[in-house]
Amino acid sequence: MYLKWQRKNFEDDIDFILFHQQDDIPAWWRKPLFKQYPELNYEYCYKLTQQDRFEYIRKKMSEIAENRKTEIDSAVKKFEQNWSAISDRINDIYTAVFCENCEIILNDMQALVGLNPVCPRNLSENSFSVYYKDSDRDVIETVLHEITHFVWFYFWQKYFNDDYEEYDHPHLKWLVSEIVVETIIRNSELIDLISSDTKYIAYSYFYGMGINGEQLFDTMKKLFMKRKNMKDFMLSSYKYCKENEKELREKIQAAEN
Repeated sequence: MYLKWQRKNFEDDIDFILFHQQDDIPAWWRKPLFKQYPELNYEYCYKLTQQDRFEYIRKKMSEIAENRKTEIDSAVKKFEQNWSAISDRINDIYTAVFCENCEIILNDMQALVGLNPVCPRNLSENSFSVYYKDSDRDVIETVLHEITHFVWFYFWQKYFNDDYEEYDHPHLKWLVSEIVVETIIRNSELIDLISSDTKYIAYSYFYGMGINGEQLFDTMKKLFMKRKNMKDFMLSSYKYCKENEKELREKIQAAEN
């Protein structure tokens, strides 16, 4: 697999940082930025209007970005070197998991290393973000998490030919994908590229979440293990989430606030 590593453009980075600092965004998404950057004062920040908050964060993060260019560039080189040690295995593993040749999608991706501890993806540009201060293991986990999304949606589109906009938050197809990354990685050879004792592959609040009287990931594993093929798992996992969407969203809302 070819993955292009580079430093993320500051304007693109700050746009998504500010997206998660809007008034109506839950604290679960807001707070990682302040945990990683003590230069930012959370209490002060959320006494400001949204516009003033954005100006405050942009100014502070611009200073941080300027001061840490060398550090970020070093992280790019280190992450690229670490990734190269396993990159030759990626296509074969994903091809085995999806029972489809994944070479096309896997040879056209960018890993953008930046300041944001919340790592977004851009499906239209085949790119995703990586936090420059993450550990080597955390970076591999992030990369596999994001690649799994890209491959999942590539074949979802191939099978169902629906609207790409539904693959993003807050649509149910996006939510399903955030759940199944755990199931796919944990129950395939992909887990060997990180560690079987990895605690979180998906969002942390999914772990221990009971849905309709059974643990969410226990149900997903059962659906995955009895699949006929990946299309069958896509249909069964979506059906399950659709049938339990109300409870899922209520529990996510409670966890995020």
